[in-house]
Amino acid sequence: MSFTYTQLKTAIEDYTENNETSFVNNLPLFIRLTEERILKNVQLNVFRKNVAGAMTSGNKFLSLPSDFLAPFALKYTDSSSETVFVDYKDSEFIQSYNPNATTTGSPRYYGSYDVDNFIIAPTPDSSYNAELHYFYRPLSLTESSYTLTLTNVTGTFTASDTITGSTSGESSGVDSVPSTTSLIVIIPSSNYTVGETITASPSGATATVSAVGSDTTVTWLSDNAEMAMLYGSLTEAYLYMKGDPAIMQMYTQRFGESIGRLKNLGEAQEVTDEYRTGQLVRAKT
Repeated sequence: MSFTYTQLKTAIEDYTENNETSFVNNLPLFIRLTEERILKNVQLNVFRKNVAGAMTSGNKFLSLPSDFLAPFALKYTDSSSETVFVDYKDSEFIQSYNPNATTTGSPRYYGSYDVDNFIIAPTPDSSYNAELHYFYRPLSLTESSYTLTLTNVTGTFTASDTITGSTSGESSGVDSVPSTTSLIVIIPSSNYTVGETITASPSGATATVSAVGSDTTVTWLSDNAEMAMLYGSLTEAYLYMKGDPAIMQMYTQRFGESIGRLKNLGEAQEVTDEYRTGQLVRAKT
């Protein structure tokens, strides 16, 4: 079983028996909050990646990738061409360890400083090639897309446009423009209507919708953690509705059970990978 964005929204509405407009408009928020809770509770190898960068001489900061969620490892190559791993610490430890940023040396520690930067200690005494291995934030299910086929096109649509339907009242962002007669748009709360006119801002382009594609996109979480996605979203929905505490407790418990199963999956993958490479870090208990 898996969920597309449309299917998950429908399930939430069915379980809560609520299709009130303001509630439906908040469904994307409930889903994104659930995705964030899952990603912060379970660290899965499938959401790890590497990125190359550089530590700059005299600069105690190192920029974070735009999709950064949590660190896994940071290493750099020193002047002897040796690989050096840097230990992760909290920012207070780092600033206590190296209170004077003008004191330089071979980096030993790094930590999260703000949403855009790591802080490094000591401040690098030279420029070093670095590699960050990290957990990233994957594309949200709410950013799924489908294709609109167009006729009577006036002007030029762009990927920075937001389009609005004259009949449905729907509004969504344009993801890409594959041709002059089609748009790939971020899925709105409901479908555009065939025959209605859409108007784009800021380009000012207009067109008539001749066909609306279907939502077929699934993400790793909506395909492999579908119950966590459902029960987490229902928990957020009942919190919003100030719903029955007993029902909310049931959904919270089921979300926790789903997270537990997902953690077991992640730990099994981790141990298997470490045995495969001959680098078992910890025994599975």
